[in-house]
Amino acid sequence: MPLYNCEGTLQQALDSITGQGFKNYELVLVDGGSNDDTQYIISNLKKTGNYHIQFISEPDRGIYDAMNKGIDMATGQWLYFMGGDDILSSLSVLDQVYLNIQHEHAQLVYGNVTGAVSNIKYTDDTINKVLSRGIHHQGIFYKREVFDYTGKYNLKFRVAADYHLTLKVFCNPALKTKYTDLEIARFGESGLSSSTYDYRFYSYHYKFLSINKALNKIEDKVTCLQQSIYCCLWLVKEKQSMTFAWLNILYYITGLNSLGIAFRFKTFLRMIYWSLKPKP
Repeated sequence: MPLYNCEGTLQQALDSITGQGFKNYELVLVDGGSNDDTQYIISNLKKTGNYHIQFISEPDRGIYDAMNKGIDMATGQWLYFMGGDDILSSLSVLDQVYLNIQHEHAQLVYGNVTGAVSNIKYTDDTINKVLSRGIHHQGIFYKREVFDYTGKYNLKFRVAADYHLTLKVFCNPALKTKYTDLEIARFGESGLSSSTYDYRFYSYHYKFLSINKALNKIEDKVTCLQQSIYCCLWLVKEKQSMTFAWLNILYYITGLNSLGIAFRFKTFLRMIYWSLKPKP
């Protein structure tokens, strides 16, 4: 659990874990140096229960840095990530997931999640949904060996590093994934990923799928390409990750895809214009 100043929701999140019928787990808590009662709540948990807890509190570079630390600290065979404002859907969900894991030779097992505020249910039961929009990490259980293939979370993607890692799993023929129609968690919608768009990652989205020969697995390649191009333009306009944006746009306007010659030329000129124009 990556944590930072989540005293208002943390106890409920912890209760959803410690109340589980399944008890064969360790709880790895990675705090970014909270200055509220987050650490006090964790201290009480360590005193009042017989739980296997690992805890550190130190400055970090954001949620994915904390999750990477958690990967290094964890000793279990399977890893699951949830935030201080998420809750498991029921007190039997870990038992149910454990049964699924025992009967599947998969390295990634995932189910459904629901937004805690919006009540929107996300059922990513097709490869098209996964590759087009991703899976919320609160619905995913990773076998430890996954990270030997994918590496850890890429901190260059500030909001969508979890989606990037998941895509690497689904595009790797050496790794098997399994969807189970099970409600895993209700996720908090006040975090960074709910309020911020990762233009850097999505400028690269189409290119990633193309390089990994996964474009034929999504239904709307045109929209995916258009979104990636828009994100490249946005990055240069905002003077963010400009070299990365240029590498991506050159891949799009010189590659084999649905873009017409006039559009390619116009896009190239727009990239030059926004690159040279000072940011207001």
